[in-house]
Amino acid sequence: MISRNTKGQFYLTHAAICVLVWSLALSTTLGQRSNRKPSTTPSQPAVSSGLSAAAQTAVESALAFLQANQLAEAEVAARKAIAEAPRSPVTHNVLGVVLDRAQKSDQAFTEFKTAIKLDARFVSAHNNLGRWYAERGKTTEAITEFERVLQIDPGHLQSHYNLGSLYATSDNPTKAAEHFAKARAAAPNDPQLALAFLNVAYRANMIAEANAAADFVERTVVNDSQSLFTLATALAQNHQYERAARLYARVNDMVPKTYEVLYNLGIALFNLDRNDEAARYLAEAADLKPEPAETHFRLGLIASANGDQANAVEEFKHAVERDQRNANYHYMLGREYFRSGYWEGAINEYSEAMVLDPKQPAYLLGRANANYRKGEWAAAAHDFDLAGSLDPTIKDIDYLRGYAHRAAGNFDMARQLLEKFLASHADSVDALASLGYVAIEQGRFDDAEVSLKKALTLEPDNVPVLYDYARLSIKRRNYEEAVIRLRRVIEKNPTHTQAHYQLFLAYSRLKQSQAAETELAEFKRLQTLEKQTTQERIADEKLRTLRMVGQAP
Repeated sequence: MISRNTKGQFYLTHAAICVLVWSLALSTTLGQRSNRKPSTTPSQPAVSSGLSAAAQTAVESALAFLQANQLAEAEVAARKAIAEAPRSPVTHNVLGVVLDRAQKSDQAFTEFKTAIKLDARFVSAHNNLGRWYAERGKTTEAITEFERVLQIDPGHLQSHYNLGSLYATSDNPTKAAEHFAKARAAAPNDPQLALAFLNVAYRANMIAEANAAADFVERTVVNDSQSLFTLATALAQNHQYERAARLYARVNDMVPKTYEVLYNLGIALFNLDRNDEAARYLAEAADLKPEPAETHFRLGLIASANGDQANAVEEFKHAVERDQRNANYHYMLGREYFRSGYWEGAINEYSEAMVLDPKQPAYLLGRANANYRKGEWAAAAHDFDLAGSLDPTIKDIDYLRGYAHRAAGNFDMARQLLEKFLASHADSVDALASLGYVAIEQGRFDDAEVSLKKALTLEPDNVPVLYDYARLSIKRRNYEEAVIRLRRVIEKNPTHTQAHYQLFLAYSRLKQSQAAETELAEFKRLQTLEKQTTQERIADEKLRTLRMVGQAP
């Protein structure tokens, strides 16, 4: 299964392509080259002249039991082989493999070391000791052992393969590709080696070589659905979504109604912006296996992109229900609530995301915006401040902080932040207007006029700036000028309720009673309409909220 955070970022959860392999060669001939292809099952070795007949029989019996997964019997046979040939590195090597398979790891380690002590150039024991280290996370020691094998036998396929696997998981795709390429030279017709190679070759930017290997695999494994699936996954990991989608579709035809195939096909199509097709396959996947949260999350993303808020919320809620520890699921549900005007729900989900990942500024910004829209301005200012402390490079963060502090009535802080923002954004009309508003509220009328005049120079018809400029005239008791400026506001926006009220005040001060009464009447009419609109909006928001929480009538 593949999941991603954003388009083009895939994480492979399908079985890994590279598997470390055992070496059970019986011959101790120096420089012997193994052409056996990588396999997780040890092959039956040939009879070695280095062992007595009894020891050889015991070794072969141990290997037969091992292949049948009869580990207790395999251990008895391997110990019998050692009794027959205690100085043979082969018998100790075989017992080491049996013991490791039986999870007797410390004893296995001792046997591998014994085999190497008996013959320092015994490549199979070095290879197995390398695997022992690798499986326990001791990468440096593992690489050392595999490199020792290659010093003895430069063409040893298994060690090249194992080194490729280690370097692939150690995020060194160039070295991994180098070793897989050498393994492929020893087994050029092995599609599994080609799969391992192409996955790291893409990451190493060896595009032509990787494409050639992909072409070879696709030609070779025509009817092998598992290998085709693995190839498609490798291609998807490396952003070749078109080809990956085609191969996933081919596998879907071969093995229909398989969750992993349908899911990955849906994700590949999603990355190609073929959302309707993606949704169809992902929905099929969810029907087959509704438990995975990621499937619902992807369906939520598609619904959100299509503007289908109801289904987006429903799918994000399914994702959260299945994985409540995923901060991104909470964040996306919060974002959808925000888009729907359900502020409380948005705040709650953003808060959950922040608890899970407190270092993510996006979650703070989301909650800050929701708090602002809800009218919780102090809380909004607090969240914008925290976001800015986490990441000072957030676009316009000083303006956002200043605007929130202005709304919260923290005028000194608002002024400081807005001036800081204007130092690098001198032509920001919004920041100039906000700074002018703050100056009016603080009684700094000359400063207010400087800011508002500059804003009007940049945008002469900006209604909010024109209104504040008119308010400045009222504050200065220059009512004639206020009337002129307010008339201009109403010319631009005849339904500006507060402009009519301020005009009523200005006419009253000028003792123009008839004009004042006209403006008061218009103010009351617009105010009544606003109240009706507000009530309707509140009712709509309440209904929307009930729908969001599944309680709509």
